[in-house]
Amino acid sequence: MATHQMAAGNLRRTERRPIEIPIRLVLAPKKFKEDNSALTTDISGDGVGVRTNLSLVAGEWVGYIDKRKFPYAIPTRVIWAKEDEHTHWIFAGLKF
Repeated sequence: MATHQMAAGNLRRTERRPIEIPIRLVLAPKKFKEDNSALTTDISGDGVGVRTNLSLVAGEWVGYIDKRKFPYAIPTRVIWAKEDEHTHWIFAGLKF
């Protein structure tokens, strides 16, 4: 799949690469909650898929912290979020 491919059935702008990275997600200060056990599920140049125990809502801003490399939160916007009915994890797509 090439970068910026917009074929029918594939609306992603950049290729996603499956990878699990330990991360921390932080919700906006007014609701201050964090998940120190979140993981990425995939990553691309403009976004990331995550697994978290936080209840995320599309349109909401979330601070994304890669615990391996960078101690500061990168602002990301929740594009979609869905709870897995078996594990109760929340899977979400975040855009940088």
